[in-house]
Amino acid sequence: MLSKLISKIKKEDYNVSYKFSIWETVIILFHKAMEACRGFFRVKYKARTKGLVFAQRGAKLMFAKKFSCGKNLSMGRYSMINALCSDGVSIGDNFSMGHFSIIECTGVLRAVGERLTIGNDVGINHHCFIGVRGEVRIGNNVIFGPRVTILSENHNYTALDIPIKNQGETRYKTVIEDNVWIGANAIIMPGVTIAEGSIIASGAVVTKDTEKNSIVGGVPAKLIKKR
Repeated sequence: MLSKLISKIKKEDYNVSYKFSIWETVIILFHKAMEACRGFFRVKYKARTKGLVFAQRGAKLMFAKKFSCGKNLSMGRYSMINALCSDGVSIGDNFSMGHFSIIECTGVLRAVGERLTIGNDVGINHHCFIGVRGEVRIGNNVIFGPRVTILSENHNYTALDIPIKNQGETRYKTVIEDNVWIGANAIIMPGVTIAEGSIIASGAVVTKDTEKNSIVGGVPAKLIKKR
């Protein structure tokens, strides 16, 4: 039953190997219904969305007029999307973000962020952070482990007679291409392009572009092997 329902919602085959009891199925459907109701009032009626929105307790969308998404948006507990950026936030179908994850397009009002684009079938785990100051682009079929950080701006620091916080920032375009897996606690630094098919090992700090279908890890991240 659940397989058929989820397949219908996601418009793709979704097989559940575990045989849920009737009681377990009722509990799951009840919670999903509550999330859909919460998603309607907190997101769907305010923003441009094409399908169902599932929002768990404490999930928040700010500046909804700057936000658009495709079918099936899922927001975990106390996750937040701050969509205040000059060119808005655009997300494709079947996007999910875990508990306490944050998409932040503006940190301070004097420096509004630029743009965030996310493709289809992207999953962000718990406690992740995407800082949109320069443009951030994430492709299709991308998955993040927990506590992944994506950055698109660096502080300037060359002047020794001026406090670093007063020297301004430099923005960069950060790109995650299609079919990428980023492991837990990895950090993608500003201006980096993660090439299609790449795997980023847990705890890596990626400071330069990766090669297509590569596996990288370490601090700073280096090529481990090709897939």
